[in-house]
Amino acid sequence: MTNNTARRLKIGYVPGHAEGNAYVQRTQEALAELGQIYPLSPSTKSLWRLLKFRPGFFDVIIVNWLEYKIANPATGRPSWAGVLAYFMQILSFRIFCRRLIYLRHNTYPHHARSRSANTLTRIIDLSEHFYSTTATHSGHFTDKYYVPHPLYQEHPLATKGDHFIVFGRVMPYKNIEQLIRHFPADEQLIIAGPCDDPPYFRKLQTIAEGKNIEFISRFLSEDEAQHLVGTARGLILSHADNDMIVSGSFFYALSLGTPVIAVKTPFFNWVQRELDVEGLTVVDEVESIGLALKQQVHLPAETILRSARKYFSLATVTTCWDALFAQLQLQDPT
Repeated sequence: MTNNTARRLKIGYVPGHAEGNAYVQRTQEALAELGQIYPLSPSTKSLWRLLKFRPGFFDVIIVNWLEYKIANPATGRPSWAGVLAYFMQILSFRIFCRRLIYLRHNTYPHHARSRSANTLTRIIDLSEHFYSTTATHSGHFTDKYYVPHPLYQEHPLATKGDHFIVFGRVMPYKNIEQLIRHFPADEQLIIAGPCDDPPYFRKLQTIAEGKNIEFISRFLSEDEAQHLVGTARGLILSHADNDMIVSGSFFYALSLGTPVIAVKTPFFNWVQRELDVEGLTVVDEVESIGLALKQQVHLPAETILRSARKYFSLATVTTCWDALFAQLQLQDPT
């Protein structure tokens, strides 16, 4: 699958450290088949740490989520100091590598206000010209290189419970309040994940009154997350705005053999059209989720995982990165 030349690549990765981020860990595992991984900080204040490397030291640096700083976390509006820092960091990384890859996860930062979305999107679009290439985890982009999102630790649970689940940080952009309003009263829903917005969380609790809905408002241990998601009748993704390109929760559910019910997005439309992933139900709008739950077809957990492995296994991810590196002519200079 790989060659000896590729194994000698020096690969910088932002953000570098995988603690608490299973996606970073799994992606680095895939890339480690192609070369040595050097963890790099996404903090602008840490740029001085690059000085221990000579210019051009890295064959490639892969950047994730660096654009989050262009929106002020408190206001959701553009942060012009953050925009300047973002471009400074891109140019700094370029000095120390032969190729710079931007892995774009979002159209614009999640915490951005909707009225600022177009401005922030244009800024990120402009920044793509400063990278060697842009990759994404969705194949619906015709102007970007597709690299599959990796599965997480594969642990399919054959026994399913009675509950459906929303899993991950509870934030307004996920449209959870609309899901609660339209969730069937005779079904059980667990909303598991921390919420940093107390007024929004109280709003959700008020809307959920009288329904069979349970909140677990905290970070879950890995064992808790595997149990709750792995034993669910289905994981629900109610977010349909255009800020997010893919959802990590989708791949986490597939890794556990759990079905997914999602509101249509360009990514899910592409998956339905191009990939044969079993266990995925896509609905046109949140209001249709209740009917989709009633019509759900049971599939064994191993069947769902087996279909996902065809497209999102670590071996497949490594192969796609290897092909991109070859396209960028990242041969070992020695």
